[in-house]
Amino acid sequence: EQRLEEQDGRQHTPDRDQGAMERRPSRYAVAFAATRIALGLYWLYEQHWKLPPDFGLHDPRGLMFAFRQSIQYPTLDLYRAFLQNVVVPHFHLFGWLIGFTEVAIGASLVLGALTRAGALLGALQAVNLLIAQGATPEGPWIYVALLAANLFVLFTPSNRRFSVDSRLARRVSATPSETTFLTRMWLWAIS
Repeated sequence: EQRLEEQDGRQHTPDRDQGAMERRPSRYAVAFAATRIALGLYWLYEQHWKLPPDFGLHDPRGLMFAFRQSIQYPTLDLYRAFLQNVVVPHFHLFGWLIGFTEVAIGASLVLGALTRAGALLGALQAVNLLIAQGATPEGPWIYVALLAANLFVLFTPSNRRFSVDSRLARRVSATPSETTFLTRMWLWAIS
């Protein structure tokens, strides 16, 4: 076994030191994970003004207020018609759908579980919010930033550290299996 002596007089084995370096998270991996977790916490925090069972129906800044703002200041007339004719008449159903979707996005990103799927869903929801709220007095910039943050998580290795995905990826890579469409989708979601 080859040993190297460093300036401090300690001896190190190159192979063992290399393994330790691979296990230690890089600054980038930690920063990417911190970004992912912060974004997930943001999605979860944003539930505070649209909680079930009424989803802020009578709150002056609740979910119904957001829908009415989108109708009053439409980005697209087609979207305004969708809100007026479909969403508002079925307010509670859409309250549950939005709540479930955004909690799933937040939990996925915080835990690093199916991170890419969560980030993709987050990007799609950010586009939805941009279309819905982009022309309101609030403006589009928060939704542009939300879209950019979700795309960053989607296209960077933000799930390499501090995530369920990293544990699953090690197990899946150690298990030989067929390469089916579902297997490829599963690997994409966790890799």
